[in-house]
Amino acid sequence: MGITPQEEGITIDFYCQFKVHLKDSHISTILAGFGALLPQLLMDFFQKVLVGFGEYSMALKKKPFTCKCGNDEDFIWKTRHGKKTKVHGFYCWIELQQLQVQCKHCGSKMNITRKLLGKEPMKRIAPAVYRKLGLLGALTSFRVAEKIGGMFGWAVDKMTIWNAVQKTASEIDFKLDPKELPHGEADGTGIGIKGIAKRGKELKVFIQYIKGGDVRIAGLDIGNYNGSWDKLFQNSIEVFKSFSQFYSCRKKTNRQNNK
Repeated sequence: MGITPQEEGITIDFYCQFKVHLKDSHISTILAGFGALLPQLLMDFFQKVLVGFGEYSMALKKKPFTCKCGNDEDFIWKTRHGKKTKVHGFYCWIELQQLQVQCKHCGSKMNITRKLLGKEPMKRIAPAVYRKLGLLGALTSFRVAEKIGGMFGWAVDKMTIWNAVQKTASEIDFKLDPKELPHGEADGTGIGIKGIAKRGKELKVFIQYIKGGDVRIAGLDIGNYNGSWDKLFQNSIEVFKSFSQFYSCRKKTNRQNNK
């Protein structure tokens, strides 16, 4: 592995060599073979990138992390291959060896792996991955979403998708795009939120048609069956008004032109 410090970031030369036995050269066999290599390949790549950025950070005068005593300059390495931590790498779960440094001022030890990954303490799935899983779970049942994920190499169970849907629905603000078409559909998915069974609350989805024939999610809400739909549309009220004003002006212009 070669690491080249640059003004911002680093460049890493990543080399790998694996052995895999294939019975034939059919595309399904090749993909299955790559799928078997992917967890190890992804883990090695993550680890080398983290070590590279760890070395780069330690070479900086002011570090991108701070000790609890306030020191952000004077640290020494304790280990680059510490206790393992498990994170989700979108394609699969991977185990990474912790990078640990020690403060020269107070002697405190600190793991910097999650800081380098931009992840909160104790969080195993990054927000960007949660959003992708949440959108997948919003468009179909959790069981089907799990099978779809498996087809594309995402090792995610339906309970993880269920949690992602709830987190996505509560944190992401969806609304109509005023630059797209003023047409859409809204419906309850029948996906139970208190569990896999259809009871309690459901996920409600509002989609907007966009130019070119595709659709986009314009609203996502968790609500009671046969309950209010107000929350699903509340972020799009101003856009609804702009659409209404546009068509009112258009109708008025057409009437004037027809006189």
